[in-house]
Amino acid sequence: MNASDIEHVRDILECIEAIDRAEATVQRYGGDLDVARVALDAVQYRVVTIADAVDSLSLDLREDHPAVSWSDMARLRDLIGPTYDNLDPNTVCASIGEPVRQLGSACRAILAESVRVGEDEP
Repeated sequence: MNASDIEHVRDILECIEAIDRAEATVQRYGGDLDVARVALDAVQYRVVTIADAVDSLSLDLREDHPAVSWSDMARLRDLIGPTYDNLDPNTVCASIGEPVRQLGSACRAILAESVRVGEDEP
């Protein structure tokens, strides 16, 4: 794994944390449609960023972690991109929730592995 991969994995984790914050904000302000719309904008941006970061990962890293559905993660942007005006925040969260959680777990494991082999600082 190279330094660029580590940076992309960190970017993915940062995006997942931002998605979690957006979902928590929507829950906190459940009836506020403006809050829901802003949160959806944030989620859309972060999903596209995740897809771009996944596309940028080296083939070696992806092959070293075959349990992760990298191609599905790269296609997340397709889920929300073309139909943005018709998106329902609850549908988006339900659609990306579990795949993003699994990706987050895999990325945390990749970072932990990189620290163990001395490729990254804790």
